[in-house]
Amino acid sequence: MIRTLGVLLVVACTSPTATETRPATPTPTPAPVAPVPTPVPSVPLPEPAAPIAAAELAKDHSCGSFSSKQFSSDVAMLDDRFRVKFVPGAKVEGSNASQRAVVEKGGTSVFVGARELYMEGDADFAKHATKSASFDGGYDPMTIPARDGVSIVAGFLKTAPGNSELVAVAHGWFLNGTKDVLDVAVFASNITDTNLAECRLFAAKAIANVTLGPRKLAFGTGATVETKVSYATFRYVLPANWIQSTEMGIHDFARMTFRYRGVYPTGFTELQLGLDSHPGDWQSPGNPDGTKAGKLFGLDVTWTQTKGTGIAGAWTVSKDVRKRDHAVASVISGSAAGRDAAIKFADSITAK
Repeated sequence: MIRTLGVLLVVACTSPTATETRPATPTPTPAPVAPVPTPVPSVPLPEPAAPIAAAELAKDHSCGSFSSKQFSSDVAMLDDRFRVKFVPGAKVEGSNASQRAVVEKGGTSVFVGARELYMEGDADFAKHATKSASFDGGYDPMTIPARDGVSIVAGFLKTAPGNSELVAVAHGWFLNGTKDVLDVAVFASNITDTNLAECRLFAAKAIANVTLGPRKLAFGTGATVETKVSYATFRYVLPANWIQSTEMGIHDFARMTFRYRGVYPTGFTELQLGLDSHPGDWQSPGNPDGTKAGKLFGLDVTWTQTKGTGIAGAWTVSKDVRKRDHAVASVISGSAAGRDAAIKFADSITAK
């Protein structure tokens, strides 16, 4: 589970931008927005670990070549929805949906990452976050008070991997003023039994330096929207709790990604769709779950549906073309209902 989280964050933070050359065979399968286990009522929720004393957090802590006494001015991420005091010289990589601020020194590296989950927390947020933060028993969940009233439920690595690879020392979630859930993680390389305790405190110190930026997400209001991506203009009515999160296009493809704001931790839905002259491989995770006929940008399509534990997906590539382009799309959701809603929304989008 943790290795998956690390790969997702690193890949998201180093994915190509719209101006870069597309790989010869694109594989645009979206990863789950919130890769956390579905809570099982019969399994007791883990108790949070004893909190780190404020006096301990106030001290300086080191992890490899890096020291928390270096934490200085804010690093802004997610287009300034997220801020954190971190090691100077951090290089910010990624998109407005998933970024990391990474520093390398003396053959070691650390980074703090942040992601939009496009989900909202309810009255049970802290309980669900505590379960998620245990990562099946590999992490100690605890609550860290951060800046300006932010409170972060995070898991801290229990056992050192004993190798040089980057590993999540801490990974957690918190709510902003509109109850959007944001993700924060601190990764470091060369974690050993000797430095694990101090690296945990270094990560806790970084998390305690998190606060919110001024930007807010612009979810749908039911208004008609037009979005131009490369050579295509997409027109759609953006429903409440949907947001157009990212876009990407060059001379022979144009794609958009939409997210639905469900309830944390299982209420995620992601829809990626577009026009593509060379669509490559499209798929969604899980086992076969039937097919559904539909329309996409005026073309007849067949949605191939899939399902897995806590996941429902679908994908399609049109056989016919619109001028030179195939209509392409993929969906991943925490439920079949979310998948169906995404397919219905996709059917309503037009392009010119």
